Amino acid sequence: MAQVNPLTRELLVKLVYYGPGLGGKTTSLQHVHGASPAEARGQLVSLATPVDRTLYFDFLPLRARQVRGHHVRLQLFTVPGQVYFNATRKLVLTGADGLVFVADSQPERLDANLESLENLAANLAEQGRSLDAVPLVLQLNKRDLPGVLSEDELRQALNPRGRPQFGTVATTGEGVIDALDRLVDDVLDDLEARGVLGEPEKPRHTPAPDFGPVGAGLEDALEEQLEVARAASRPIVSEELAPAPSFEASEPPPAAGRAHGGESAPSWTPLFPRRAAKVRAIEAAIGAGRWAEAIQASGALAEELLHEAADRAGLREPTAALLAPWLGVEGPRWLAFRRLVRRAREGGPLNARDTLTAFAVVLQLRLALDA
Repeated sequence: MAQVNPLTRELLVKLVYYGPGLGGKTTSLQHVHGASPAEARGQLVSLATPVDRTLYFDFLPLRARQVRGHHVRLQLFTVPGQVYFNATRKLVLTGADGLVFVADSQPERLDANLESLENLAANLAEQGRSLDAVPLVLQLNKRDLPGVLSEDELRQALNPRGRPQFGTVATTGEGVIDALDRLVDDVLDDLEARGVLGEPEKPRHTPAPDFGPVGAGLEDALEEQLEVARAASRPIVSEELAPAPSFEASEPPPAAGRAHGGESAPSWTPLFPRRAAKVRAIEAAIGAGRWAEAIQASGALAEELLHEAADRAGLREPTAALLAPWLGVEGPRWLAFRRLVRRAREGGPLNARDTLTAFAVVLQLRLALDA
């Protein structure tokens, strides 16, 4: 779902190009990338399959309107069209704010178009979403070929709800940008109408990090765990500075993840039934103030989750630069996470907030995989 980056004042929106194989999704995305100013676009990442390709890049469109003083940065994805890559399609579809359905206008491809539309609706339903509730535009592609179905025929067959549709020629770029512009407007209108952006933010003395869409209440729960970590770590510091206590005065150190007075910190182990011991170890390190240990363990757990995502998608290797954005961790945030892990390994300065920021990335990856 859409995310706000308060540091760059950008609203990150995820759009997915869906449709049958070889219908023009890749060519459409390549045209958008080529038409975008070099200074405003990211690298075009390509993941090749034997028949089709999955592409991803992000860019800052110059013509998109601002939302509450924030520029709109788009993340654009394609999905492989073949049925046997459905696991990858589900993964890419996770958290999409809007969809471009690229239909092949040739009459012999009508069944493939219908099958892909049905698959799109089914995959959204598995994520608890309805196709009717997601902003969607249709590209009726390959309009330059002879003998194609008319736009009215395609509307009756593929677009009975009257979504915006555009005749396109992806090889030349005709109509591709127009379709994207319309989708961006519809997505921003949808976000405003559903109140996803909330009320304008009020200044806060100590701003919390942007954890992204990891679930309602997660940021508050992590802030609670931060307070627990601070409370639990204070006695440890005092013991290091104070003379060795007598046996009569000694007390066992406070249990990790437990505040003074016996109040229990939130535990995230229910989200990780197969990795509960590793999560408990991270929580114990946080509670004891062992920031480097907790961050390194978070880095290792994140790698495991990326391998799990790659297995589900049928990929041989978990390409983090591609998989992390699929799972809702945008590029700058993933790079910041990797820097924290590297600093922990090298013995650099760390604090409680660094540790919980790293752990929040792990939680987001887990929740995205469960979506």
